[in-house]
Amino acid sequence: MGRIEVSAEQEGRPHELNISPGLATWVLSDSPVARWALTGRENFRRIMEGTDTLALLPRNDVKEGTRLNLTLIFADGAAPARAELVLVVHPALAQRQVELYRHPRSLASYQQEVRQLRAEVGRAQAEVERLRATQARPDGLTGLLASKVMKDEGVAFRDLTDAIQRMQREALSMRRVTAFRVATRAAVNAMLLNRLNVPWRPMGAALVDATGRTVSALGIWSQEPIAPDTEGQVIVEFELPSSTALGPYTLKLWAEDGTHAVSVRNISFP
Repeated sequence: MGRIEVSAEQEGRPHELNISPGLATWVLSDSPVARWALTGRENFRRIMEGTDTLALLPRNDVKEGTRLNLTLIFADGAAPARAELVLVVHPALAQRQVELYRHPRSLASYQQEVRQLRAEVGRAQAEVERLRATQARPDGLTGLLASKVMKDEGVAFRDLTDAIQRMQREALSMRRVTAFRVATRAAVNAMLLNRLNVPWRPMGAALVDATGRTVSALGIWSQEPIAPDTEGQVIVEFELPSSTALGPYTLKLWAEDGTHAVSVRNISFP
């Protein structure tokens, strides 16, 4: 859930909000809205407007990187009179629900933010400790065994080349796809042909299940940008929600700023 706060001092300053093709996004305002002024309405399959709620369902073919302006014009005439949002089309990382707060914040909201900040600091400290522990561990198979990521059953493997359903444009084509899993740690190893006229390198990746839930990548490896008309290897690693959440997923890869995305359906882990 996202949170946007607006005040009279911030009026006219736009806030960015990610939306994704085929995934609904809800905008909830704590103040009545007289009008939702949205540009590029033809990019949406459905738009539902209420006095304090806006539901947006982008078309499946809306182009990644597209930027659309959304202005909330409030009904009560108080300051700020409007809030400016910029909807940015991202291939996978949509913000499914965003709450917009306009009135002066209460003590309870400050207390809530303090709790959130404390939780974020705790997560950051845990990540620092995890990284320190990781650096102290050996590499390779010894590291997998020492960290107890790999059990006695070893690494499970599956060739998905014939099973996957390609959704990507012809400019970026998966040639071979294999999946690996150890407990809840999983990886996809793919050979990708770049038919673009510019080099391509993945900067983000996610798995999306049938309910729209997203699993972001732990890491993405590509030795170098894939030159035009050249094949290159891409390895993406994930932490699955559980050892039984094996798919099927849709794998999404994208370059910088969410452009030149690749989508492949029917990714299942062994």
